[in-house]
Amino acid sequence: MAAPSIHPGGTPAPVTMRPASRWTRAAVLARALRVGIGVAATLAGYGFIVWLGTVGVYNLAYAKGLVPALWQGFVLSVLIVAVVIPIGFAVGFFVGWARTLRNPIVRGLASVYVDFFRSMPPIVLIAFAFLLGLIALRTTIADPFLLHWIILWLGVLALAFHTAAYQAEIVRAGILSVPSSQSEAAQSLGLTRGQTMLRVVLPQAFRVSLPALGNEFSSVIKDTSLLSVIGWLELSGLALVQIYSGILVYPLAPVVIWLEVAVFYFAITFALNSSVRVLENSFKVPGLEAARL
Repeated sequence: MAAPSIHPGGTPAPVTMRPASRWTRAAVLARALRVGIGVAATLAGYGFIVWLGTVGVYNLAYAKGLVPALWQGFVLSVLIVAVVIPIGFAVGFFVGWARTLRNPIVRGLASVYVDFFRSMPPIVLIAFAFLLGLIALRTTIADPFLLHWIILWLGVLALAFHTAAYQAEIVRAGILSVPSSQSEAAQSLGLTRGQTMLRVVLPQAFRVSLPALGNEFSSVIKDTSLLSVIGWLELSGLALVQIYSGILVYPLAPVVIWLEVAVFYFAITFALNSSVRVLENSFKVPGLEAARL
């Protein structure tokens, strides 16, 4: 910041403030170093695993033959995540916002939703969604393929409603973290409650909630593996199929298959966490964020 100059009349001249750079040279170098270390470690780990196959620790040809099938399961897992996360966030946002309202009925209903879904393991919700959907729809839908397809997606919705309860608490905490004086000041300037929420409260709540939301999104990715219990052939479901079909041919099949599955899950989780971290850096306020490499 430049030193203020003085006008002939003794009045200080306005000081020109240079905008703070969001990406300093040190931050860019630190991020490049972290990405480089991650890529190098990943390549080194992959090379070590391949080397173990070449020296005969496991059947490398068998492991390579599994990749096309597991890739199909990986793509389906990504599709499920792309459905669960938006639905869970949309429901969680409205439920979390409802828990901050003054209306006791709306706030009570939102609290019941959160308490119920947070008290249930996701695998139980998925199983009940599948079974109740089967019981309710088997007499109205004659096509067995359509019936099976619908009840499979009911399990996906159950998983979305489960994560929505946790995201609701994250959203509620983010909204309550904004001082009420800011809302009062905005309304005193003529903004309505809706405008105050949209323009003043939510942008700040979003910044606060991003790290916790990123953690919840990572949990959702891993929870999609529970859908294999109702017949989804996503990544974990296809892994089980490959194990049952290959364990008699190759005794180490479970170890090789789950190792490859772990690599796929790591890839999608790492990509999502990196995307959330980019959002955090894009929306952070200089001087208010915690120090990080």
